[in-house]
Amino acid sequence: MRSKTIFIVFVVTILILSLCSWGMAAEKTYNVIFSVKNIVNPFWKACWVGAQKAAAEYKGKVNITYTSPTKSDNIAEQLSQMEDIILKRPDAIVFVPVDYVALVPTVEKMNKANIPVFNYCNEMAGGKYHIYVGCDDETLAYEIAKFAFKTIGNKGKVIIQDGVPGAITAQNRHKGFMKAIQETPGIELLTSQPANYNRLLGMQVMENLLQRFPKIDVVLAANDEQALGCVEAIDAAGKLKEIKVTGVDANYDAAMSISQDRHFASADYSGHNQGYLATKAAIKYLMGEKIPKRIILPVVIVTKENAKQWTVPFEQRPVPDWNKIVKENAVW
Repeated sequence: MRSKTIFIVFVVTILILSLCSWGMAAEKTYNVIFSVKNIVNPFWKACWVGAQKAAAEYKGKVNITYTSPTKSDNIAEQLSQMEDIILKRPDAIVFVPVDYVALVPTVEKMNKANIPVFNYCNEMAGGKYHIYVGCDDETLAYEIAKFAFKTIGNKGKVIIQDGVPGAITAQNRHKGFMKAIQETPGIELLTSQPANYNRLLGMQVMENLLQRFPKIDVVLAANDEQALGCVEAIDAAGKLKEIKVTGVDANYDAAMSISQDRHFASADYSGHNQGYLATKAAIKYLMGEKIPKRIILPVVIVTKENAKQWTVPFEQRPVPDWNKIVKENAVW
């Protein structure tokens, strides 16, 4: 009888310990690092806001913090920051590289440390990551260029203002611009110069180009920050009605400028949605759910007719429907 009692106590104890263990697992808080390239460009703020919204849906089960180089797009600083983060062993890293090649060894170190990596915005050239969430930069640039060319009757003089030369986004957007130009015989490319995704530099480069070229019909800027700089320079030269400026990102300032007939159009790069979806994917993976390998968001052109919805602060914007996006835009 005593042996039976001891056995029952043993079984009950095991059950209690198992239930406690299960309860602890169920209550686990996941530590997720969300990286951005800089703290200046509002695009990265949009990404971070989207990421926070995804984490908030899990009611305290996800602790999310962001990391960024203090010097914008600084490779060495991001390398150093990631080395420190790897030592802290977070549950996941939602990662965008300053340079998609230079950061490969760092991602490989994350892999060796068994830290899951979820890549967004700029796709890595190597290393292992569970998902890539982004837009097709070449297609975005191609579509916004074709849209601008159509409005001038597919005939005119064009300038390309490229982004950061080493960034894969800038390289692919240049390809998209060039593809559109090569497909449109009436379009003449005057020159192509970088402005590093920077508003002030965009303005300075545009000031010089206005002196070199008396006739310009369209400026294809690689992002909205430098496009806004172009608009300032063109406005100061009294040519705002003569030159159409396009950008990429559809950030708040650009949307306001578009609604005021200053900035002509932009292609939505959807940082808010990228940040949300990449973080949502990371959390779903940590909770044992299956996630797709890639999510590529569709191209949306922002014009005066629809710009108002892009003037809503990021914090107030609705999040994308995960199930709908996965159904329509995912690769498994």
